[in-house]
Amino acid sequence: MKILLLNPPTGDKKKFIREGRCTQEQGVWATLWPPISLVMIGAVLERAGHDVRIIDCPADGAEWDDLLQHLQQFLPGLVVWSTGTPSIYSDLGLAADIKKIDPSVFTAVFGTHVTVLDRQSLDAFPRIDCIIRNEPEMTVQELAAAVQQRTDLRTVAGITFRDHNNQVVVNPPRPFIDDLDSLPFPAWHLINLDNYTLPMKAKKFVIVVPQRGCPFMCSFCTCQTYYGKKLRKRRVDNVVAEIEYDLDRFNIHDFFFWAETFVVDKDYVAELCRAILKKGIRISWTCNSRVDIVDEQLLQLMARAGCWMISYGIESADQHVLDKTEKGIKVEHFHNAVRCAHKAGIKTAGHFIFGLPGDTEQSMESTIQLSKKLELDIAQFYCAVPFPGSRLYEQAVKQGWIASNNFTSLSQDQAVMNLPTVSTQAVNQFRSRAFKEFYFRPTVWYRIFKLMDVTALGRSWQAVKDYLNWSGK
Repeated sequence: MKILLLNPPTGDKKKFIREGRCTQEQGVWATLWPPISLVMIGAVLERAGHDVRIIDCPADGAEWDDLLQHLQQFLPGLVVWSTGTPSIYSDLGLAADIKKIDPSVFTAVFGTHVTVLDRQSLDAFPRIDCIIRNEPEMTVQELAAAVQQRTDLRTVAGITFRDHNNQVVVNPPRPFIDDLDSLPFPAWHLINLDNYTLPMKAKKFVIVVPQRGCPFMCSFCTCQTYYGKKLRKRRVDNVVAEIEYDLDRFNIHDFFFWAETFVVDKDYVAELCRAILKKGIRISWTCNSRVDIVDEQLLQLMARAGCWMISYGIESADQHVLDKTEKGIKVEHFHNAVRCAHKAGIKTAGHFIFGLPGDTEQSMESTIQLSKKLELDIAQFYCAVPFPGSRLYEQAVKQGWIASNNFTSLSQDQAVMNLPTVSTQAVNQFRSRAFKEFYFRPTVWYRIFKLMDVTALGRSWQAVKDYLNWSGK
């Protein structure tokens, strides 16, 4: 069967990342991420014998008319696309345009938002045939077989659909994939990898997923909705084989090790690093970590294996705020994590959130000052957003902190929660101040210039300008 996989356009030329827990407008390092879920779904479907195409509309610069023209030419039997909360109305509205071209096309969507609000999404958008809940790959494979063979969709675990009587049916959930090594390598050949570059290095990169799942309970995060709570790890030799495959086939030397929290199992990370070193694989890679897990010895090993930047979720300088979000870390961990990374020669990125439950103007002022004291190379500042799929969303609805269900307002560049301790106006002001006070310092500009690739200075400098333009919103 012909199957089209999409990262859809939005109609306003904004470029959205729709990937698991990350559903936001382009902004992190001013780049779009390669769509790992789409290429993983594509790999599974190709293995099953289907004719698969992927259109990453934001990366390809494809607007609505371009997409609809491609649909008319390809005439797929099944179209599956990713969704995100800020763009959810546009994302789900795409189904109506697809049905105008061919009413027989089966339409299905996935993502954290529709996983949680599956019934509401189908009720509001009747041209959506099916919602894929949670982790998508094996559910899409089974759905494709059922659509092609016209078998009863009630046999497909992990979907919510509308039956022939127009009644919404919620099938039992699908267990998360225990054996991640059973999945094929991502089908990067289905997209144009030239569209995805690290702005500071101006080099192509792809995502490698060594593990899935997160055992931590941060209230603002939706990752457990997508990949679950249990940590599931691939064999190290399988991860290394994928890296070698990407090197040989695509000439890719830069990687993003994508995980909810990469350095959860320190022994696993150490084993992966030693395997890379033993094989003599020369690559550069980035990852994320909690600040309370890393240590100097592990970071030194990671650096030798090619890690050049690590991203820390710091969130707030106030212990009371961290405790209310169930972050499970202590303020005293921050300085040591940054110091150990720098001692190992690894650059650091810090992520901060303003307007979390318990925040006050005093706590947000402390967060700004902390961001400057930590000597981070890059900092990212967000407003707290109660995305559906997070416990913060449930809390915000229960407490009446959000005035309406207008999901387009749920964007990390503006405050939406009317907290009893601080106004949305104050949250927005502190976030704006944080960007200015962090970046308008000579030491930070020096660090940024050191990150740039001199062989592509023009593109690197444009990326910095794009980043600061975005981050100052």
